[in-house]
Amino acid sequence: METDTAVGKGGRYELNPHCFRACTANRYRLKTRFRHGASLATVRRVRRGRLCLRITVRGSGAASMTDNQGLTGGDMQAGPELWRGTARVLNPDPLRINYLVVHDDDRLEDMSPLQGFGPSWTRTLWALPLLARLPASLIDRILPLDGLIAMRMGGMNAQAWKPLAIGALEQVDLDDIGFLLVLFAGTEVVSDRVTQWQARQPRATLLIRADPQPVDFEAADTSVRDYCHSVIDAHGDRLSPQRRASAERGLAGWSSPEPIAIELPELGHNATSPNELVLQRAGRGLVAREEGFIGQSEADYDAAVIASAEAVMAVRDAVRFRDFNRFYLPRPGLILSEPALYRFAYPRTRPGSREDRAAHRVLRMFQQQRGLFTEIDETQADALLNDPLAQGVVAARRSELAIFTGGVALFAAQTCSAVLRLRPAVNHVFPLLSRYAANIRARNVEARLKTPRLFDDIQRSLASALGPDRIAFIERHGGPIKIISDAPLELLPVGDLPLALRYDVSRVNATPGNLMMGELVPRVTLTLAPEALSRVLVISAFADDDPLRNLVATAIDSAMPMLEGRVAIRQVRVSSEEELVAALNAADESILVFDGHGTVDDGDRMGGIIVGGRSVSIWNLRERIRVPPIVILSACDTQGIDAPSHVTIGNGFIAAGARTVLATLLPIGGVEAASFLSRFLYRLAAFLPAALDAYERAISWGEFVSGLLRMVLATETIDALLDPAADADAVRELKTRTNYEINMGRPDWYGALLERIAGLSGKGLAALRPRAARILSRSEAIRYVQLGFPEEIVIDDGTVFGRLFPPDIREQLGIS
Repeated sequence: METDTAVGKGGRYELNPHCFRACTANRYRLKTRFRHGASLATVRRVRRGRLCLRITVRGSGAASMTDNQGLTGGDMQAGPELWRGTARVLNPDPLRINYLVVHDDDRLEDMSPLQGFGPSWTRTLWALPLLARLPASLIDRILPLDGLIAMRMGGMNAQAWKPLAIGALEQVDLDDIGFLLVLFAGTEVVSDRVTQWQARQPRATLLIRADPQPVDFEAADTSVRDYCHSVIDAHGDRLSPQRRASAERGLAGWSSPEPIAIELPELGHNATSPNELVLQRAGRGLVAREEGFIGQSEADYDAAVIASAEAVMAVRDAVRFRDFNRFYLPRPGLILSEPALYRFAYPRTRPGSREDRAAHRVLRMFQQQRGLFTEIDETQADALLNDPLAQGVVAARRSELAIFTGGVALFAAQTCSAVLRLRPAVNHVFPLLSRYAANIRARNVEARLKTPRLFDDIQRSLASALGPDRIAFIERHGGPIKIISDAPLELLPVGDLPLALRYDVSRVNATPGNLMMGELVPRVTLTLAPEALSRVLVISAFADDDPLRNLVATAIDSAMPMLEGRVAIRQVRVSSEEELVAALNAADESILVFDGHGTVDDGDRMGGIIVGGRSVSIWNLRERIRVPPIVILSACDTQGIDAPSHVTIGNGFIAAGARTVLATLLPIGGVEAASFLSRFLYRLAAFLPAALDAYERAISWGEFVSGLLRMVLATETIDALLDPAADADAVRELKTRTNYEINMGRPDWYGALLERIAGLSGKGLAALRPRAARILSRSEAIRYVQLGFPEEIVIDDGTVFGRLFPPDIREQLGIS
């Protein structure tokens, strides 16, 4: 369960590692096929290949996974430059402290069974809360705390850290990584190999390891300070005089800050610990508890989650944004998070033998869990206390939840963001998504009549899963918002709009776990001038006889009079995998648009793009291709709302190195997609330069795309609700005014639009709302989703940055 406690009729049972000591000398193996009606012990080939879950109880209940179908393959790698990748230049600034969490060379078949984390995470998890409280640079401790928090809220001064396999570390040198380096290792074997690597380096590095005794923060902080002091003393002559003076000033003032006491108990529960860690990094001291938190009801957990998130928001409100946040734009201040099982791990299974039944019951509890508070009966409690195989399943899932929580906590601490932990019920909306997606794909009139009801079912289910208190919290604090979950929270109703159309929203999927952890590693903000965004590569993969083949090309030709001299578009047609790879690797544009067909399931439960008449998996190409930072997928189902697995086209481009991907949750119309791309290009050409002048601040790619999607919905709503014979000048004025309100960030633009339509049409607002809901349920705007980190791409022509950060200030702060 996701709670620390299960309550049964026979009493209260603690779900902690101490329950599993009895299994340390045993080894059991359970194999299961995740398929409807399949048996836990049945070994039979199924049409789409074979899925095998192997849970091996070794000591504390470690778990591993073998996937004979190829679903995990490289997808268990956490993305480029992580597991088998490189540590090259975490941060070359000599004032920055680089941190590496060094893992063993984990095998893909040893990933955790239900969410896909590498086994090394269980041995290095202790390092993440330490990292969250250590300084990012030598001058952190001498900066005013409120100013430092404001910097973090804008993505400045994030820690340069990442996990790295020991084999990858051994292939690089210290100068490839940075000037100062602190390493964490979780096992003696890895520590020994790190020590050998250290001996070959030109400067000292610091190794912190947990064995044989745990490492507390004070000891780690002192060790890091003393290490940095020794490196500056020995090699300070490599720094500029001003940079060395800053380093020495920072080291002289380095001390553990006295925490600011707040009236929030430190519960230490997975649901609240991310916010508690965020507060500790923000210099707050929580009220210690002698006993761990055990809620008596779901309401207890709801209250604890919201109270901890409100405490973080109180810090943000007290600090407020500064002038430099005109360039270092606010990162999402609210994170909606909920762990998940692999999509294929949810279908019901049957125990194949008496020995499997207890483990099967435990697995079924995970599959069915809807809240953070879980009640179990005496039979389930007996299995948890006495059955080694069931204990192993619980231990494996507990480990996954701890890793997920640790990763989210460290990510949130970098930007002082509140984490609103949700309920597992959000993961049970997928059957409704399948019905809705099938309806959207249907072409008959009867299906269109059902669409609003099916969409409403999804929204009601999501709203019920979150509960009114969490939704009220979201409405109080607003966006931008980050989603770390597999559930389609973009569709959550907040007021009269889905979440993603009300606020700027982007997402990181919770599965596979290693990819999620790799995505949560801080990266340097990518700053692009408007000129860098003026060059766009469009790759088209339609067959010669496809009626959609020329729609985008025609739309581009029609738009060229408006784009001439402002946006340069290079169009490439591909008809084979080899041509696709060549086109991607030859690209030097910042934006890629893929124009073609997509499939949510190629027959092997993998999403693919259709090239040359066959499905091509971007997952399988990710080691062979180089992709631009921004990817726009003008194809159906590239992040299918009913995808059978996490192996989607959108996730594939993220794994291949894209910073952000605009993917599609549903099928998109050919004409509508061409119109969307035309509008996107015009927004690039006309909106960006005007907005930079009007806003007097930088613009994030996330807000650029969110504004575009809102304008798509606005146009659809106006065209559908107003009579074609309506006064053309009035309609034009309405569209102009609505676009202005969207671009200026007015939160109630949609309600204001409906009121104006009611006035122009002479119909009451109450009569218009049902029609507006029907339009929304089939809107092109809700079919797109922003994956990755569009908020990390900042658009500035140099004016804002130059005004805020003169050269002398940049030198002092280590900003380049």
